[in-house]
Amino acid sequence: MGIDREAEAIRQKLVAETSATVSIALFGQPGAGKSSLINKIVGKKVAEVGVETDKTVTAASYEYNGLKFVDLPGYGTSNFPKESYFEKFKISEFDLFLCVTSGKLHQADTEFFQELSKREKVCIFVVNKHDELWEDEVSIEELERRKKEDIEKHVGKKVVTLFTSCRNGSGLDALNTEIQRNLDGAKKERWSRGAKAYSEKFLASKKEACEKYVTYAALASAANGINPVPGLDVSLDLTVLMKLFREIRDSYGLTEDFLTNLKASSIPAVGRLANNVVKYAAKEGLLMLLKSFAGKQTVKTLSKYIPFVGQAVAAGIGYAITSNAGSSYLNDCHELAEEALRNHLGG
Repeated sequence: MGIDREAEAIRQKLVAETSATVSIALFGQPGAGKSSLINKIVGKKVAEVGVETDKTVTAASYEYNGLKFVDLPGYGTSNFPKESYFEKFKISEFDLFLCVTSGKLHQADTEFFQELSKREKVCIFVVNKHDELWEDEVSIEELERRKKEDIEKHVGKKVVTLFTSCRNGSGLDALNTEIQRNLDGAKKERWSRGAKAYSEKFLASKKEACEKYVTYAALASAANGINPVPGLDVSLDLTVLMKLFREIRDSYGLTEDFLTNLKASSIPAVGRLANNVVKYAAKEGLLMLLKSFAGKQTVKTLSKYIPFVGQAVAAGIGYAITSNAGSSYLNDCHELAEEALRNHLGG
């Protein structure tokens, strides 16, 4: 395969890696906290809280960081009869479904789930507002058991039931992990990069997904080299690298405001890492980082992700420099996110 054809194949792989979208539909009665749950999953306020979707004429759709959420209207209402519901809302196109409840499961939700089950669609039951689950002299474990049994009695089969609270954050890591478990390939990696991490284990999966992205972006930058780098005998596509760095920050929820707060942290490691992340985000900082890896042609950490079509490009000095720079930036973002999580710094 010629270098030009290899470069084009690499660009196509990068496009496939970045264009994957995870589509999730939520259903359940108004007031169950579906919008709040969406906001917690992505770690940003993207959904308007308090919208009663069963009274609207369309589904409420929200998209952020490659993750698409659709809050479906009530199933089988006068506005949305059962006969046309699946076609109208393109139900077959969703990757999975969340049935969100905070009280009794309604008949309409049961019927919708049963139709999904017939079509072998994945559906996770989410009992939200777990912090309000309380009964005098009854343990939380017993209340959870009763709730799960009640859901399974209504739907007529064993199902995955998770308990979450948007108020105190309980159960959110379990939910994001369960969704991740039900996805494959590029969609699983997109979910790992896009969903907010509530545990170090999920952060680790986020880093692994980002590592593959770094490899493809480094290959594309080296193969499509259009910018001679001052001080280096190599040309690279800096636009690809700057987009890569931006998407890594987005994956870890490192927004401009959050980074500003972290830079002022009294924890030395946090301030140092935040300053690095901000400094290397700018073009001048990126060039500085690239130059620091000049002459270091050994690439270890990301070599396992190099596709067959990238072997020729990977042998060049341009790939070595971009891969090491990308890996370094990813490590800084990951360590900063770990510190923020451990020290409950929010974001």
